[in-house]
Amino acid sequence: MRSYHKLKYLVSAIALGTVFTAPAANAADLLIDPPHVPEVVVQQQGGWYLRGDITYDFQTHKGVDYSAGNSQIHIDERHVEADDAFDLGIGIGYQINETFRVDATGEYVFDTDVHFKTSGNNNCGGGPGTCASTEKTSYTAFKLMANAYADLGNFNGFTPYVGVGIGGARVSYDNLNTNETCVNTDTQNHGPCPYDAANYAANGNQTTTYNSRTTGGADSWRFAWALHAGTSYDLTHNMKLDVGYTYSRIEAGDMFKWDNGTGVRGHDKGIDSHVIRAGLRYQIW
Repeated sequence: MRSYHKLKYLVSAIALGTVFTAPAANAADLLIDPPHVPEVVVQQQGGWYLRGDITYDFQTHKGVDYSAGNSQIHIDERHVEADDAFDLGIGIGYQINETFRVDATGEYVFDTDVHFKTSGNNNCGGGPGTCASTEKTSYTAFKLMANAYADLGNFNGFTPYVGVGIGGARVSYDNLNTNETCVNTDTQNHGPCPYDAANYAANGNQTTTYNSRTTGGADSWRFAWALHAGTSYDLTHNMKLDVGYTYSRIEAGDMFKWDNGTGVRGHDKGIDSHVIRAGLRYQIW
C-alpha cells in the first residue's frame, strides 16, 4: 500500500514537471533560433556614361623647321610663342567595374596664335648682309582620343583617378604672314634690291629692304597621346563633377606651304599642352 502511494506521488510530480517545463522549453527554442534576415543584393557599379568638358590649355610650340633656298632653318621652342587656348570636348564611356573605366572623346581646340622670328644671311644681291623676319600664323586642332582610367576609391563622394589616352589630332594652320627686313652691307654692289641712290651713298653704300608676304597654311593628321590625373565628386547617384589635369602631346606635322602654294615648306616640331579640365559625367545606364 505504501509503495502504491509512492508511485502515485511520483507520477503526479512528473506530470506537474511536464506542465511547467514545456512553455520554458518553447521559449528557449524561440531565443535560440536566429531571426530571418533577408539577403541584401549589392549592386555592382558599372554602365555607360556621357561626358562633357571645358578646358584651358597652356601650350608650348616645340619649334619650326623650314626650307630657305638650299638651306634648312631650324627654330627651337625658345623662339616660338604660342598663345593659350580653350577647348571643348564631348565623349561616351563605360564603367567596367569599381576601378576601371574607358571612354572615347572628341575635343576641339579653338584658334591659337603662333609667333616666331628668324634671321639669316642676306639673299638680296648675293652680297654680305642679314635678314630678319617676324612670322605670325594661327591654328585650330580637332582631337579624337581613346582613354583608360583607374579610379582609386571613393572617399566621402570624392574619387581620385589616373589615366592614359592615345589617338590622333587634325591640326589646321591659317596663312603664314611674314614681315622681313634685309640689310645688304656690300659697299660695292647693291645688287638687284630696290634702293634710293642718295640714301644708298649716305648710309655707307648699304641698302635696307622691307618685304611682306603671305604663305598658305597646311593641315595634317598627327599621332597624339595624353596623361590624366584628377578627382570626381558625386553630385547625385548618376551625375559626377570631374576636375583634373592632362598633359597632352601632339606630334610634329605640316605647317605652311611654299610661296606658290605647292608642296609643304615648313613643319612644326610638335605641340605640348598642360591642360586644366572641368566637366560633368552622367551615367545613363
